[in-house]
Amino acid sequence: MFDVDKAFGSTQVLRHFTLTVDEGQTLSIIGGSGSGKSTALKHMVGLLRPDEGEVYVDDENVSRLDQESLYALRRNVGYVFQFAALFDSMTIAENVGMGLKRMPDMSDEAIDERVAECLQMVGLLGRTKGCLPSCPGDRGSEPASPGRSPRDPSTCSTTSRLPGSTPLPRR
Repeated sequence: MFDVDKAFGSTQVLRHFTLTVDEGQTLSIIGGSGSGKSTALKHMVGLLRPDEGEVYVDDENVSRLDQESLYALRRNVGYVFQFAALFDSMTIAENVGMGLKRMPDMSDEAIDERVAECLQMVGLLGRTKGCLPSCPGDRGSEPASPGRSPRDPSTCSTTSRLPGSTPLPRR
């Protein structure tokens, strides 16, 4: 992201925001509520367009991609936003596999295999029969946060805490 500005009405959320993340680098964006963390991430996957500045992911200018190119980019970027935006009327497996069903090159069997792989990664394989209110973890975010999306992208971003990051109580 280079010199990105973004305002919503009279509220300036990003002002001359620049961020570079190298391949293989792990980075945390930390800030108070409303400081622009989610807004920055939404720019990276083309859910928002900057008022000024440019956004590049893998040498692609996200700010200028058409809708079809954005879909292609998003297949390689995993992202989970705060509270994971899960459907509580669906099982964990159904939530994880939902986006994969839109992929024309994935069969039902391939989807089931990838969902099982993702659930295994976070220790939820075999615990997918119930709906989300019965899932372990705070705010229901852990089931949706295997660290990467089911499609196996090259990039992952999240605005919620990942599994195992819940602070331990003081003793």
